[in-house]
Amino acid sequence: MRAALWFLFLFAVAVAMSLFLGVNQSVVTLYWSPYRVDLSLNLVLLLWALSFAALYATLRGTSILVDLPQKAQRWRSLQRERAIHQGLLQAMFQLSSGRFLRAQKSAQKALLLMKDLSTAKTDHVLAQNYLFELKCMLHLIHAEAAHCLRDQSTRDVHFDQALALSRSLQTLARLEPMETSQLLATRWHLSDKDPEAALSSLAQLSGGASRRTVALRLRLKAARLSEHNEFALETAKLLAKHGAFTPGVAQSLLKSLIAACLSQAKDETQLQKIWARLEPKERQIQGIGLLAAERLMDLKGPASLAKEWLSHDRDQLFKSPEMLPLDMRARLVLFSERVMLGMDPQSQDLTRLDLAVRAHPQILELQYLYAQTCLHHALWGKAQQLFEACLLRNVPQALKKNACIALAKLMEQKEDHPRALELWKQAALL
Repeated sequence: MRAALWFLFLFAVAVAMSLFLGVNQSVVTLYWSPYRVDLSLNLVLLLWALSFAALYATLRGTSILVDLPQKAQRWRSLQRERAIHQGLLQAMFQLSSGRFLRAQKSAQKALLLMKDLSTAKTDHVLAQNYLFELKCMLHLIHAEAAHCLRDQSTRDVHFDQALALSRSLQTLARLEPMETSQLLATRWHLSDKDPEAALSSLAQLSGGASRRTVALRLRLKAARLSEHNEFALETAKLLAKHGAFTPGVAQSLLKSLIAACLSQAKDETQLQKIWARLEPKERQIQGIGLLAAERLMDLKGPASLAKEWLSHDRDQLFKSPEMLPLDMRARLVLFSERVMLGMDPQSQDLTRLDLAVRAHPQILELQYLYAQTCLHHALWGKAQQLFEACLLRNVPQALKKNACIALAKLMEQKEDHPRALELWKQAALL
């Protein structure tokens, strides 16, 4: 359609020119004393058009000739820039494929080309910050390859040069080179088992960069290596909120870090502060209440507070004990017995255990705890009956040993010494 319109336009121009020039009888007279020259208007118009074309061609050719050295210099700069980009890509691929020596050579070659490009006269297309970014990346690749080769001196030299370029770019609102340099330095410090230096590198990041997932992962690793467990716990909470872990992994990680924080508590006051900083859902993680209560009892804390912290795990033991692992049930029962013996008898405990045993008669650990509770409430006959039932069934070894000891003491109270001696021997064998 466009071609047809162009043809119509050309035909219209040709017709207009033929109508104008064909019947044009005008004459242009030029006087140059003592001469007179008569020219056709058509010829004058043609000469004027040809002179204009010749003048334009002359000026255009002169401009091209004058700009030729600049274009040649621009072409050489472009070829150098392409060679630098090729060297950068080669270095990145070689670094990723584990060819560290080749990566160093490619990066060094690109840096030499960069030096030639920097000394040459370049136009505004190659801006100074753009050259700085390329040079900074090449130095970082060279440093990373040197780190993989355990050449720390070379690594530090190139990292210092990259860091200086990053600071220059930071003044131009280019923050990515500085952030990349600090994150790489953090990984190197962690690889060198220097968590304090890694945390120092992370502290130099901006507020937004320090909250990114990659920075939080590095901070978590550094905090765990330096045994700053409370700091690691806060970092793990942020990562869990960002969805960096699956729910199962997040819960397992939080549990291990909370356990480490609890084990680091030196006194009851510090332990209570750690417990108060935990969120309700964190306190309800399986086993956390037991760990906190055990640490509290080890620090000579009150048994009533330990029982309060243990309430969630005890509720799970009474309501759905089959959801707890076997070793967890035995450990929870033994500690519940320890807490119970540190307090006065409470009738509600006896009632709850009676209901739990009736609801879950197959859970032998509940029967053992019920027996100890009956013994603590001076219900000797009921306790003896339950202890003997435990001995006849396959209960965990630690519970069976305690049951033998408790039953032996009951037999001694009844002056049934042969039976007591037999139970003491059985307990010793266990």
